Amino acid sequence: MSDALDYLLKVRPEAMGHYFRFLREAGRHLDPKTRALISVITKVHAQTEAGFRQYLRRALAAGAQPIEVLDALLMAFPALGLTRIVWAVDVLLAMDLPEFRIDALLGEIGW
Repeated sequence: MSDALDYLLKVRPEAMGHYFRFLREAGRHLDPKTRALISVITKVHAQTEAGFRQYLRRALAAGAQPIEVLDALLMAFPALGLTRIVWAVDVLLAMDLPEFRIDALLGEIGW
């Protein structure tokens, strides 16, 4: 969590508690992988690098395959546009995650 959210939780726990309860309740009918993928897209839309990195890792931990992350980005093209998708892929490549390397992905999709 960011230092700013941690700060707000300490100085305004009642207000922030409502916010976090809202987030949990809003996604309760979605599985963790789907929630994480949606969060990835919202972080890309806002271009918040720390949030993107955090939710990308959550999506992978929840079982999202790298190709699913890329598909989610491409499916969100109408809302994100090419510039934000390229931004996200640049961040993703800088993270140097083995599962996103070209040879790993091509093997995963059978090319």
